[in-house]
Amino acid sequence: MRPTFLAFQTASRAMAASQANIDVTGNNIANMNTDGYTRQRVDQSSFSNSGFVQRYNTPNTNTGLGVVVSGISQIRDPFLDARFRLQNAETSQYDTLLAGLSDLENVIDEASTEKLQKQLSDFIKQLQTFSGSPSSKDLALVVRTAAQKVTQILNVYSNQINEVRNQQIHDLSKVVIDTDFNATVKGIADLNTQIRNELVHGNTPNELYDQRNILIDKLSGMANIKVTTTPEKVSEDLTIENLNISIYDTSTGKSLGIVQNGSYNTLSAKLNETTNQMEINISSSFGGYYGNVTNYFSGGGSINGYLNLINGNGTYADTSSGSTENSFRGTLYYESSMNTFASNFAKLLNDLNADSSGTAKPLFSASDGSSSITAGNIAISDEWLKDAAFITTTTNTNTGGTGGEGDNITRMINALNADMKFYRDPSNPSSEVMFGGTIHEFVVGVIGELSLDVELHENFADTSSTVLNNLYATRESISGVNLDEEGIQLMAFQKSYNAAARYFNVLDEAVDKIINEMGLVGR
Repeated sequence: MRPTFLAFQTASRAMAASQANIDVTGNNIANMNTDGYTRQRVDQSSFSNSGFVQRYNTPNTNTGLGVVVSGISQIRDPFLDARFRLQNAETSQYDTLLAGLSDLENVIDEASTEKLQKQLSDFIKQLQTFSGSPSSKDLALVVRTAAQKVTQILNVYSNQINEVRNQQIHDLSKVVIDTDFNATVKGIADLNTQIRNELVHGNTPNELYDQRNILIDKLSGMANIKVTTTPEKVSEDLTIENLNISIYDTSTGKSLGIVQNGSYNTLSAKLNETTNQMEINISSSFGGYYGNVTNYFSGGGSINGYLNLINGNGTYADTSSGSTENSFRGTLYYESSMNTFASNFAKLLNDLNADSSGTAKPLFSASDGSSSITAGNIAISDEWLKDAAFITTTTNTNTGGTGGEGDNITRMINALNADMKFYRDPSNPSSEVMFGGTIHEFVVGVIGELSLDVELHENFADTSSTVLNNLYATRESISGVNLDEEGIQLMAFQKSYNAAARYFNVLDEAVDKIINEMGLVGR
């Protein structure tokens, strides 16, 4: 026969379990709008009175001893967490690229403002007018002014493209890495230490888990990360999970350790003055990582987006074996394109502006005195600036002209409207040809490429954002708090609590019957 008061322990455990469920449900409801909160549940199991030695006893029917609460756990899906963070890296990368390319499009905006194409057309128009009266000093002055406007527009393009690039460099180094990334990995490492201490002391740090998950989600937007856990046996009865995070490059399979338990590695970004490339360096407290780790970030995230914008040189990048130059069409590519246009445009007109003996009379020069002309330094030559009539209007047959009045101006007009080869280095005809066509087609081509890049990455960003939102909704359907669901559970736990209380009353009546009414015969 079982002990008389054994059932009271069963009833007491039932009430305690119901109370725990009510408390956890109330906590879920209270945190329904808390950012990063994960829905919790009570872990409970049946408390059996069976044991090993009972098989030696006389067989009899035993009932359990009720329910036991073993802990409070969070409801999360590790697969959804990993999928969400991978998608977050992709979405952040496209958002970063779209923002940077949009800034470039605002610079080279020929649709809403009259810029390079308008000034080129005006220059050609003034040359045509000048060809009819090549001896007019007034018309020569107008031509020179039109040419000067072309150089000024190219200067503005170059300066503004550099400003966009410098802004990207500042945002990457000072904001994303120095402020966000390094602070985030430090916060995760600190939380790892706090969580470990709580677990060692037998506590369940669910709120600390939530804080850490928020930081991990934030980190996943900066780089493609891989989260792993390793078991640590603290004692015979306690094993805890230590969390590690690494930057993972899906294309190469390389991993770069960032967080290991309570230790973390920090990053720094700087511009290599020799290569003009942005580099990511690591300061390692574990793992033996050191030096340039830029190549580890090609798997996604905002850091990779910034690197593409800053280092991307498109078709101007060195793609030879062993080269690590970035072939994305970023700021360097559009800067190089403008430089190619400026240098070839200047050489074309400088070569045509020879005197009757064939001696060169350059119309354009580098304002900084360098040997090569770029979009940033192209300017009217000092000779042409001093004398508007410096431009050669008429040539003789020895220099390829017809000898007619104003024939050289006509040659310039024809050359500007004709197809030409745009060389990477116009002073070296054997260098790579970057484009073939007219000067207008070159400008239209660059603008078209940028517009297509913006449209393409806008589509990528929209699609990626939609997938991310769907993953977030799916994850929230599991980990988030649903008020209707919690309300139903609250009523169910309230009924179970009332039932456990009623069980106490039944037991009380049974004990009263035993104590006060049994054994009265013979008194």
